[in-house]
Amino acid sequence: MLRALSTGAAGLTAQQIRLDTCANNLANINTQAYKKQGVSFADLLYQEMGREGIPAERQTAPGANTPGPTPPEGGGVRAAAISRDFRPGSLIRTGRPLDVAIQGKGFFRVQLPGGEYAYTRNGRFTVSSDGRLITEQGYPLEPEIILPPEYQSVTLHSDGRVTIINNDRQEEAGRLTLYSFPNPAGLAARGDSLYLATAASGEPDEDYPGSSVTGTLIQGCLEASNVALTIELTSLIEAQRVYQLNLRVVSSADEIWSMANNLRK
Repeated sequence: MLRALSTGAAGLTAQQIRLDTCANNLANINTQAYKKQGVSFADLLYQEMGREGIPAERQTAPGANTPGPTPPEGGGVRAAAISRDFRPGSLIRTGRPLDVAIQGKGFFRVQLPGGEYAYTRNGRFTVSSDGRLITEQGYPLEPEIILPPEYQSVTLHSDGRVTIINNDRQEEAGRLTLYSFPNPAGLAARGDSLYLATAASGEPDEDYPGSSVTGTLIQGCLEASNVALTIELTSLIEAQRVYQLNLRVVSSADEIWSMANNLRK
């Protein structure tokens, strides 16, 4: 009974993590460039159990006349890892000149207030008071792109070149750079669709847009979240059902334990 209680409790904990993950995915379904999360499960420690009434030395003695070995008993389940799916989301056309989507596996790099670099696929940019291209949160692009104060229009080309019309003349203001990682799943999420490089993700490789790895840019578009509503709702319902089953295991074990205690009285 104690084993049933602990196994059911382990299942409740694991399914609660799955429920929280599905809820977070659904909450971010309209977040630009959000990458959905998934939970991987693993079984807990297995333990060899001896047969009741047979001395331990007889169970292991050579040639002992005993039944076959007792199957090992498991201890439940645990959430082994929460991974992130970096498959690209669909493109949303906005028509805004400073919106740009990445068609490939690359990331933009921005500089945080503390000097640390972060990486994002959210290409919704604005212009700061000093003419720099920045994210919605105010983080400047790295390498920086500075636009003159009185430009008439801006074009973000597929190969990363940033050209402007200034005084009726076309000028090049800089070039956007993309970064790729050997293992994007190892990136650490920081919030605001920003990720930090880790030892698991590997060092970023820098390249201009247009390569087969980083991809190209599309002006006037944004990348949507890659969360699929029907899949997440199905996973949410499944997690709720499994949670209820584990709750029933705990409840049944508690009832049996209560009956056993009453018999002893």
